[in-house]
Amino acid sequence: MKLWITAGGTGSAWEICKTAKQYFPEEIELYVSDINDRDKVAAATLADHFFKVPAVRDKGYEAHIKKLLSEEKIDLIIPLIPWEQTIFAPDNEEWKVLGINSAAPTMETAGHCNDKKKLYNLCRNLGIDTIRVYDKEEIHPEEHYFVKAIDGFGAMAAGVKDGESLLANGTRGLVVQEYCHGEEVTAEVYYDRKDTYFAVRERLETKNGVCTKARFPKDAVLEEKIADALRKLTGALPFPNVFNLQWIREGETWKLMDINLRLASGTGTSRAAGFQLVRAMLAHALGKEISPEWLRLAPEVKTVLRVYDEVVVRE
Repeated sequence: MKLWITAGGTGSAWEICKTAKQYFPEEIELYVSDINDRDKVAAATLADHFFKVPAVRDKGYEAHIKKLLSEEKIDLIIPLIPWEQTIFAPDNEEWKVLGINSAAPTMETAGHCNDKKKLYNLCRNLGIDTIRVYDKEEIHPEEHYFVKAIDGFGAMAAGVKDGESLLANGTRGLVVQEYCHGEEVTAEVYYDRKDTYFAVRERLETKNGVCTKARFPKDAVLEEKIADALRKLTGALPFPNVFNLQWIREGETWKLMDINLRLASGTGTSRAAGFQLVRAMLAHALGKEISPEWLRLAPEVKTVLRVYDEVVVRE
C-alpha cells in the first residue's frame, strides 16, 4: 500500500511513520510531504519518499498535491491539517474522481465539528454537556472568557480574555467560550463504523498545545459520559476511523470542549501506555485483523512523560 502523510513535521506524522516501519515495513510504502525542506522534517528520515509542497492555504496547494498523488499512484492519504480535510473528503465529488482512499472526515462531519459555533449547537441538540459559546451581545465587561480562532486548530489564537477588551477590540475571527477552571482530558478514539474504543488521557503539561506529560485516570463516571457522547455523535454523523474529543471539568460536570477529526499530537503518549491507535488504523487500511489488546491501556501505567529526541538527517 502506498501511503501519503501530509504535515510531515508534526508529531502525528512521526508517530504514523514510526508505527508503519515497526509493524508493517513490507506492506506500506511511505510518502511524506511538508512545507519545509527534507532536512528540516524528522519524519523524512523514515519515509521512502519525501515531497516539499506549498502551504495548505496557498492557492496552488490543491492542484499541486493532487497531481503528485495521481502521478505516484497513491492508495491512501492521511491528511493531518484540518484546513485540508475538505480537499480530501470522501464525499467531495472532485476528490472521488481520483479514486484514492482518504482518512479525512466527510465534508458534512467536518462542517459540524471544525466550526466551534456549529459544534456547540450540535452538542446542545444531541444533549451533550459542552462549554457555552457567547455571542458578542452576551459578553459582560467584568467577566473572563476563553477565546480561540473560530476555524483554527491546536492552540491557535487561544487564551483568556476579559470582556472589556473583547468588547473594545471586537471578536471577528474568534469564538468566545465559557472560561472553565478544571482539569482537561483527551479521549482518543478508534471507530470501526460499529463500535468505539477510547483511551482517556489527562494533560498534566502542554507545550504549544501538545501534551508533554500525561496520566490516564480511571474514572467510571467520566468514561460512561464519553461513551454516551460517542454513541450520540456516531449515531448522528459519519465519523472517521480515528478522532479525539477534548473535555474539561467545570465544578462537578465534565463538558465537551472540542472535537478533532484527526490524530492528536499527543497520541504517542497514549501508545506508550498501551493504546495503539495508529497501529489499529493502519491495520484496518491494510485489511488486517485488529487485536482488542491493541486498544487497551496497560493498567500499571501511572504517567507518560515526553522528552525530546535527536533525529539526524543525512544526505
